[in-house]
This record gives sequence, structure tokens and C-alpha cells, in this order.
Amino acid sequence: MLKPVSRDTLTRQVKETIKRFIVQEDLAPGSRLPSERELSESLSVSRNIVREALSGLVSEGIVIKEVGRGSFVGNVDAELLTASIPVTLGENGASAQALREARVALEAGSIGLIVQRITDAEIENLKQILENYEQKHQEGKSTVKEDIDFHLALLNATQNQVIQDMAPLVMEVFRQTLIEGPSAMRRNPDRIIVEHRRILTALQDRDIVAAREAMHIHFRLQNFPI
Repeated sequence: MLKPVSRDTLTRQVKETIKRFIVQEDLAPGSRLPSERELSESLSVSRNIVREALSGLVSEGIVIKEVGRGSFVGNVDAELLTASIPVTLGENGASAQALREARVALEAGSIGLIVQRITDAEIENLKQILENYEQKHQEGKSTVKEDIDFHLALLNATQNQVIQDMAPLVMEVFRQTLIEGPSAMRRNPDRIIVEHRRILTALQDRDIVAAREAMHIHFRLQNFPI
């Protein structure tokens, strides 16, 4: 027999959903959040549940509420916020390891489509992302966003709607890996830049063999089985 969903569970789910929204939309501190009514309608929960969730986020410093003005993103570090979001896949509760394996299978398996279908504009976009990555690394800033953007752009270049729809989920897991684990990016960011550049060069040359090898080397660098 199905068990009813408790109020605490609903409130916790709404809290996590709001945190994911802040991360996925890349909202800066001070950004306005949707109103309680909008959140209630979009999440199909009561406004009381939304208020409880927001109050919990206020107590954690993630949200700031101003009387008469609404709710705003607090002065919270985006990477710490991301790390606080549980890595699960809906009710199935897929493990982080399973999702990491899915990411490898998706990217490595898509490289042929990427080589065949990537446009000149998408190659230029990858160049810009890589330049941003290098600049932030030189400035001693986090390159998590740029790393995510690079791999997300690769999957979008398949021009395959199913892969494009799956990409945000596997990239969210990748984001967690970069923040929480002893990732290769932290250990050797210069080498990550070299690997990204090697992938980009292979795509520019439309060389499927070189692109596949560059992708395999890149994943092995991150200790992914491939």
C-alpha cells in the first residue's frame, strides 16, 4: 500500500528544488526569486509548504526575505550550494556512480555524432568557453562553470533532442564531481585545459578517430572507467 507523502518530505523536496533552480539558472546573490504564488503553482504544492521551504532556506542563509519585496538569493557560494544538493534521479534514486557512468557512456558514445554535426558556430562557442576557462584559471578563480559549459556544448552539438534533454542531468552530476571529489580539475587544471584543447582541435579537423581518442584520454584522466 502506498504511503502518504509527509509534510516534512514535501517541504524538503521544495527546498531542494529551489536550490537546484538557483544553481541551474546561475542566479547571483541578490537575484529575485519567483513569488510564493508562482512557486506554489509551478510546483503544485500549497503556499504554506512553499513558505516553510523558504523559511528553511532563510535559516541556512541561502535566501533573504524582505517584507513587501519578496525573496532573494542570499550571499551564498554557488559551489557550496551545489554540493548541498543530493545527487539522485527522481524517485528511482539512481546513485551518483551510476549517473557518472551514464555521463561517460553518453559523451563517449556521442562523439561520432558530434564530429559529424557540430557547426562552425558551435566550434567558435567551444573556443570562447575554453578561453574563459583559461582566463579564470590564471586569475585563480573557479572554472567549474566553464568545465560544465564545455561538455554541455559538446552534447548539444549532437543535434539530437533526446541527448540534449538528458544532458542537463548528467552535467549536474558532473558539477557535483568537480566540487566534492578529488577531481582531476583540482589536481591538474593545466592538463585539463590541454585535454579540452585536444578535443576541440579534433573537432575542428573533423577527425573522428582523434576526437574519440582525445575523449577517452580525458575521461581516463578523471579516473572514469572507459
